[in-house]
Amino acid sequence: MTVPQRHSWQPPEGEALVARAPVSFATGAADRVQGRRWFRDPERRDIQAELPDWPTGPTYRLRSRVGPVVRAVLTAVFLLGVLALAVVSGGNVPSGSGPRGSGSLGRSEDPENEETDFPVLWAAPGTIARTLPWELDPSRRPDTDVTHLVLTDRRLLVLGGLQDPREPWEEVLWETDLSTVATVERRPFSVGGRDFRITFTDGSWCRLTSLEGEPLVGHLTAA
Repeated sequence: MTVPQRHSWQPPEGEALVARAPVSFATGAADRVQGRRWFRDPERRDIQAELPDWPTGPTYRLRSRVGPVVRAVLTAVFLLGVLALAVVSGGNVPSGSGPRGSGSLGRSEDPENEETDFPVLWAAPGTIARTLPWELDPSRRPDTDVTHLVLTDRRLLVLGGLQDPREPWEEVLWETDLSTVATVERRPFSVGGRDFRITFTDGSWCRLTSLEGEPLVGHLTAA
């Protein structure tokens, strides 16, 4: 790990900064994976214990199927109540949302990776995604730290930093040449539609999320 720089990182002369945004590994939104994330190899084995220099993090299990069933029953009861109220009131139904669950997200185009599992790292041994830093995981890093994904005209980088305004700093945690990035795709089946997936040329990928990432993702998807 490099010595922290006590100022905002800037690319060296001759390299242009294109965009940057705070990012983290994404978090599941569907009922059974809500609040969870996993790190997988192509055989769907959990590989977080194999990732070099990663500190120990939480181990998750799929949520019970009981919750979604109860929610479906409550939704049905709610809709019946709305229908009855509409009949009694002559068709005037009060506005507002009923019980919410993963159905409010729409339909997943990738249920295997968004509903019954939620990998945020998909990486065989020796692939690029395995080199990503643990600081991208909000379950492992301190609340005072933040990670940024930075795009230049040559590289994609992850910077780590301290949010404390009294002693701010950031450092390069990871980088790769843009030639190693195969595709960047938005993943709308997510909280706020903020997730995106970066696939590298070796087939490995990561799923990230960002509250302020639209300009960055826009540049990446257009590249």
